[in-house]
Order: sequence, then structure tokens, then C-alpha cells
Amino acid sequence: MEKRRGISISFKMILTTASLVLVIVSLFGTINACSVNRVYDEQAQLLSDALTRSIEKRGRVQTKDLVQASRSAILQNDFSTLQAFVPEVVKDDPEVLYAIVADKDGTVQAHSDRDRNGKPLTDAVARDLVVAKEPVARRIDAQKLYVFSRPILHDGQKLGAVVIAFNLVILDQQIAKMQADKDAAKTASVTRTAAIGLCFVLLGLALSIFQSVRISRPLKVLAWRADQIARGDLDTRVETSSSDEIGMLGENFNYMADQLVVLLRETAQKAIIEKELEVARAIQETLVPSGELVDRKTLKVAGFFLPASQTGGDWWTVHDLVDDKVLVVIGDVTGHGVPAAMITAAAKAACDTIRAVTQGKLTVTYLLEAMNHAIFEAARRKFVMTCFASIVDTRARTITYANAGHNFPYLFRPQAGNEAQDFHVLMSRGNRLGDLAESTYTEKTEQLQPGDTLVWYSDGIVECESPQGEEYGEKRFRAAIRRAAGLEPVEMREAVVGAASQFFGDRQRKDDITMVFGRIYA
Repeated sequence: MEKRRGISISFKMILTTASLVLVIVSLFGTINACSVNRVYDEQAQLLSDALTRSIEKRGRVQTKDLVQASRSAILQNDFSTLQAFVPEVVKDDPEVLYAIVADKDGTVQAHSDRDRNGKPLTDAVARDLVVAKEPVARRIDAQKLYVFSRPILHDGQKLGAVVIAFNLVILDQQIAKMQADKDAAKTASVTRTAAIGLCFVLLGLALSIFQSVRISRPLKVLAWRADQIARGDLDTRVETSSSDEIGMLGENFNYMADQLVVLLRETAQKAIIEKELEVARAIQETLVPSGELVDRKTLKVAGFFLPASQTGGDWWTVHDLVDDKVLVVIGDVTGHGVPAAMITAAAKAACDTIRAVTQGKLTVTYLLEAMNHAIFEAARRKFVMTCFASIVDTRARTITYANAGHNFPYLFRPQAGNEAQDFHVLMSRGNRLGDLAESTYTEKTEQLQPGDTLVWYSDGIVECESPQGEEYGEKRFRAAIRRAAGLEPVEMREAVVGAASQFFGDRQRKDDITMVFGRIYA
């Protein structure tokens, strides 16, 4: 046997352990980095929300205060005091970008930039806020502004409006600082994780090398012993010293080696038995006629035989007798297999002997009584056979028959307009062959007509089951015969067998199946 070469199990275990440690360390580092990101992002969001709320609160308060101060100045036309006060709002608060007091027409009455006093508003955002009738707070991210406005009202009349703009650049600077802190923390986390991971990888490699060598050594011994057995040394065994799974594996290996020796012996014996069964089957196939058509002018016959195992207990035969008569016999031994096949061989031998002794001038009753004596002596009641013997007179178109406990054959004769009368049975009763040494049988004769169909069969066809466990039954069997009754015997056989096989499917047959189809012609 050619040895297979590949990566050793030790190296695979080391590689697997190292890969697992690397995956765990990488996963830990990723989780840690994600955690740092999440913490800093949450803090940045909290800072942004806090500063935004602070600006909103200050914007509302300062616009309200500026409205109160501006109202008195506008009513008293004291714009010089107002123009001196407004720049102080921006001067004392670095987060305030500008402050504006404008009249209702959009002319600047006071501006944090004194150069714009008395001039029309040019800023589009400020113009929109001045004409608003309600207080407005608007965040303009493109310009990094948060603008607040409030109308100046007196006795329900609008005198003007105040506008204060806060600078959001400071907020962005603080967030950028937190981002830089986050990047530094991530770098430190990755460095710590890499250092810890390297320690774990080295420790894992050391442990995996130790463990893989400890485990792989006895496995190599097992593999070597298995190779010896594969090469034919069935006496080799392994020594087991440990009580762990490897020790159990060694014990099981020794047990399987012992069982292999036993199995090889049994296989050799089974091969001998199989060969003997093949010989028995070949012999039994000579006991029944072939599947070819038997044509005797006014009678044509075609048979079918399928054993449930390699050898069966069913049997049928057809022979020419004197005066243009034809003998048709069908039998079924209880059970199947080699013992049943031996009884069918005895029945066949008895039938052929009787036919030869009487020179074809036999009767069905004499045939059954002689066969009964032969089977009784051969089987000693351990096996019995049902049998139906019939002689068809092809000149007179009659059938003479006697029965030894077998299924009654069918005589199918179509009756116009009355399907219930299509089927007749060749009814006759008698003890099974081998039941009693002194059994006797009674013969009957039935007149036949051109177009009549005769069907001899064993109970296997009606008792075998479908994959669902349902028996084929007499009803389905008769329906298949009725559909095929107009065909030639060989075609009728194929049609009936095909219908049954479709019903049985792949289910194992529990009994032998034998059928003989005959047709009467003018």
C-alpha cells in the first residue's frame, strides 16, 4: 500500500492553536478599539449636546435682555447709548460673533461692528430673522453659526428686532481635540493589545507544542500498527498504558483487530455459502420453465417466477401429455429460501418421475397423491406445499383439475354487460401436500371456450405490500387481469407484472411470486 504523505498531526495541532490564539487576540483588540471609539464618541456627543444647550439658553436670555434695552432706546431715540452698549455684548463674550439691533425696515440701529450703524442689513440670514414675527433660533452648520432673533414690540407694534450670532468654531475645536485624544487612546490600546497578544501567542505555541507531541506520539504508533494490519499482519497489537481517550482508542483498536480476524473468517465462510446458494439458485432455475411462450395451437401459456430471496419455495411446470393434452402444475412451499427450494426440487422430481412412469397417461388425482407421499417422506411435516394440478385437453377444450390447498386459479370469460360474472374460479379443495400420508384428492372438469383466459398464481402476488404497507390484494390483481385479458399471454404477463411492480415500488417482497397465464384459441 502506498503511503500517503502530508502535514503531520503535530504540525496541524500547533498551527491550529497558534491560529486560534491569533484570532482571539485580534478579536480582543478589535473589541477594545471599538469600545474606545464608542466611549469617545459618546463623550463627544454629550459635549456637543451640552454646548448646544448652553448656547441656546444664552441666546434666548441675551436676545430677551437686548430687546428690553433696545425698546427704551428706540422709544427715546437714544441710539447713541444703544450703539455704545451693543459692542460690549460681543466684547465680553468671545463665543458671540456679532449682535444687531435693526428697525422694522431692516436698517441697522446698533451693530457690534460700529461701521455698520445706520446702514441697511446686507446679510441674508439677518434680513430673514429681522422680519420674523416670532423669536427664531437657527443653526447654520455651513457657516458655523447659531443665530437667535427676537422682535422688539411695543403696544402690539413691531419697532424692530435684535439678532445675536454665536460662533460654533469653538465647539468644533473641542470636538477635534477629543478626536485627537481618541486616536491617541486607540494607538495606546493597540500597542498594549499587541504586546499582550504576543505573550499569549508565545505561551500558546509552547503549550501546543508540548500537548501535540504528547498526543501525537501514541497516535503515530496506532497509525503504524494500522498500516501493518493493512499490509496483512493481522497479529499486530498496540500496548495501552493510559486511561484517557487515547488509551480507549488503543483498546478499541486491539478489539477491532480481533474482530477483523473473526470477520475475515466469517466472510470466507459466507463466500462459500453464497457460492453454494448461487449453485442452488442455478439448479432451481432449471426446475421452472423459461419465460418463453408455450404454443399448443388452441392453448398458449406464459409463466412468471420471482423468488423473494436467492432461492424460493414456489414452483410451476408445463408438460405435454398424450392425446394433445397439456399438464400445468403450480405449487407453493411454506416459507422461502434454501429449505423451501429443496422441497420444490423433490416435488419437481416426483412429478417428472410420475409422468415418465405413466408415459403421460396420468390423472391429476394420481399425480397429487404420489407427490403428497414423496413430500411427506422428504419433509416429515416440517414443510408442506400447496399445489394445483390441471390437465388441459386442447382438442376437447376442457380443463381437468385437482387442488391441494392452493389458491383457486381464475377463469376469465367476459360477459357482455355483466362484469361481475367475468371471473370464475376453478374451485376444488384438498389437503396440502405433506400434511397427511393418506391424503386423497378429487378431480373436476370445466368446459373451456375460445377467448377464455386462465390464470394460475401463488399467494405472493396478492400478499406483497406497497411502501406504505398496503397489500396488493385480489381486487387489484383481478383488475389488472381484466385490463390485460385481450392481450397475448406474454403481453398479458408483462402488463400484469408491470402493474404489480408499480404498486410494490422498492419495497422488499416478503414472499415468492409465481403466475401462469393461459389463453384458449379457436
